[in-house]
Amino acid sequence: MIPTRSDAPPGWRHSNLKKSFKLGVRSLLTSFSKEDVYKAFPTFSNHEKEKIQGMFIQIIKSLHENIEEEFEAICQDTQVGATLDAVEQLVEEQTLDLLPAQSLDPQEIKETLSKLKRDEINYLSSLLEKAERQNEILKAKIESLKQARDDAEAATDALSKLRSWNSKYESLLGGN
Repeated sequence: MIPTRSDAPPGWRHSNLKKSFKLGVRSLLTSFSKEDVYKAFPTFSNHEKEKIQGMFIQIIKSLHENIEEEFEAICQDTQVGATLDAVEQLVEEQTLDLLPAQSLDPQEIKETLSKLKRDEINYLSSLLEKAERQNEILKAKIESLKQARDDAEAATDALSKLRSWNSKYESLLGGN
């Protein structure tokens, strides 16, 4: 089991992971501009468009918060911080002298280094597998969000067409 340091600040790898995730989510959720809202609802008044834009911003903020909270929960559940801290520690240890000060038999040194490398490979392989599983989970969530965004855009287009048809129908009725 990996030791946890709940009171310690996150290491730089953990901080970089969080920053990268937040940047990725932010760009995903801010890709729909005010101009896009105005284009999507051409028959609405400016006041209605402003209201829709405000509602959209609230939805995006809520989605953003929910995604970040879910990411944090996953990181805590899977002890990502502790794992990355352990990786940092392993990297630091690699820079230290692995051999004791006393002279050892070359065969003994070879066996010791081989065992250390095998253990390290096994440990890093398990970390990689865990990271790949988490990556797949995050990819699935991102795809789900993209699908939800596409569904919202389709609903917006349908609503726009319905309003346009309604407007045309009303003008036809008013003309008779």
